[in-house]
Amino acid sequence: MVTPPHARPLRADAQRNHERIIAAAYATFAEAGLDAPIEEVARRAGVGPATVYRRFPNKQALVRAIVEARLAELEPLIAGAVRDEDPWRGLLTAIEAVLDIQARNMAFLRVLAEAGALPHLKGELGERVFAPLYDLFARAQAAGRIRADLEPTEIHVLIRMVAATGDDARGIRRYLALLADALQTPAPTPLPSR
Repeated sequence: MVTPPHARPLRADAQRNHERIIAAAYATFAEAGLDAPIEEVARRAGVGPATVYRRFPNKQALVRAIVEARLAELEPLIAGAVRDEDPWRGLLTAIEAVLDIQARNMAFLRVLAEAGALPHLKGELGERVFAPLYDLFARAQAAGRIRADLEPTEIHVLIRMVAATGDDARGIRRYLALLADALQTPAPTPLPSR
């Protein structure tokens, strides 16, 4: 059986070209949108257009490679958070990782949103990013660390709320801390003394 060309390991020079093309496509699309020509991606990558088309037959393949590269950054962080013996700490670590990658990639994410490409990624993001967060949320809730009146699926809205504060890392950490305070199981209200 013949191994498909895309499944074979790349030579070192081909791997460098691959990485340069993805980086150039990311920068080009983030600045100029998905209507930017492939020739501009090739120019920025320092390769010919044929080299780009050989690895990525269309823009969708380039966008897919960019998204995959970002998920490859994020998934190990989420996996580490899931392994944390304290699900509350793991959840906060995972949320912070998601917020960090969103903040660092905001221009590209805006381009994807404007192009209507984000809904096509929803199922995959749900499986690869949010399903582990739901698990951490449920585990932290079962341990009594998160309010019982919340649902794990509300994590989407909560992350969007914090992300809406902007891409300033310090601001994001501040609002994540406020969110963490709001999520925790409230202490019982003391009875008034007579």
